[in-house]
Amino acid sequence: MTMYDLGDAIPLRHEVTNDDGDLTNATVAVVLTRPNGTAFPAVSVTNPSTGVYKANPIPDATGAWAGVWSTTGAVTSVTPFTFTVGDPAPALYTSLPDVQTAIGKIEDDDRDDLILKAIAAASRLIDRRTGRRFYADRVATARTFPVCGQSMYVGGEQVLLVDDIATATDLAVATGSTGSWTPVSTWETGPDNALAYGQPITEIRAAAGWIPATGRVQITARWGWPAIPEEIAQAAQLLAARLYRRKDSPNGVIGSADWGTIRVSRTDPDVEALIQPFVIPAIA
Repeated sequence: MTMYDLGDAIPLRHEVTNDDGDLTNATVAVVLTRPNGTAFPAVSVTNPSTGVYKANPIPDATGAWAGVWSTTGAVTSVTPFTFTVGDPAPALYTSLPDVQTAIGKIEDDDRDDLILKAIAAASRLIDRRTGRRFYADRVATARTFPVCGQSMYVGGEQVLLVDDIATATDLAVATGSTGSWTPVSTWETGPDNALAYGQPITEIRAAAGWIPATGRVQITARWGWPAIPEEIAQAAQLLAARLYRRKDSPNGVIGSADWGTIRVSRTDPDVEALIQPFVIPAIA
């Protein structure tokens, strides 16, 4: 399911073909339903070329949306579709032009939606493979970490291991338990100079020894990475191009005029080499 940012225009596209498979004009409308089941206001539909219809609604709610293209006149059909809206939507790690370049010359924008879906799938596959995500939350939220198993002593300092934190802005620390948290004012982040090198904060250090032996620590932060690493962007470009081409090799075999049929390997060693340094050890 394709995902978009709240407030962004959604690039909807629909094609109408006759019984011979040729593009043809008809009367076309699109109806959208919000995640809460209410109807979205009427959406304007354009007809830029024969048989091609486009709409660019701007969603006003997050969640799973449902839509229907209704065609009447020369052709009668009903085509349902869905998309998801987030705030923000999970980041795409590469761009449409970059993947188009990797794929090769494409005559028009007919395949843009397929390429965007491949980019989204590639980005989320990288998240799952590495066990982390390479974009920052827009707002800070609280997460709770158990001290047992998450803390250690390094150079005489107590260190609490936490999820990736994208920025020190809005970072807050508290100890206690659910419903009763005591703010902590003396703490440091680590590794040293992580943000300066484009890396996330993954440690909260307590030189004063305030981390309890048991219990929990609540961290409020903007979680994620400061920016998308170049290696991740390159991996996403290669993987998205591979996923797009997969439509030409449904059985894992692709044809070549020079080499005949070639079996496509399950994994791309270049993609794996690019993302391997970012994999959380427990995920590897």
